Amino acid sequence: MDAKKYILVRSFCKHSNIDDSFIYALYEQGLVTVKERDSEPVFEEKEISKIERLFRLHHDLGINYEGLGAIHDMLKRMEQLQAEMELLRKRLQLYE
Repeated sequence: MDAKKYILVRSFCKHSNIDDSFIYALYEQGLVTVKERDSEPVFEEKEISKIERLFRLHHDLGINYEGLGAIHDMLKRMEQLQAEMELLRKRLQLYE
């Protein structure tokens, strides 16, 4: 059973005032996954915050798509390091 929730690109763009070409440009850069459901392009609900964050960086700061990719990779790596640091912090507490 597919427990993932999908959002129509058309519907998201209408409600968020983000042009669908931005979503497709992110897709071409490999930053979001767009699938076809019932011949309509969709993306997973969990990607909404990522799309909105990347849109703000692009729109407000003028960062190009390649820059968005680099920033996305750095943020993802930073989140991984924070999770690892938290795990190590919990392990260290066992020995205190």
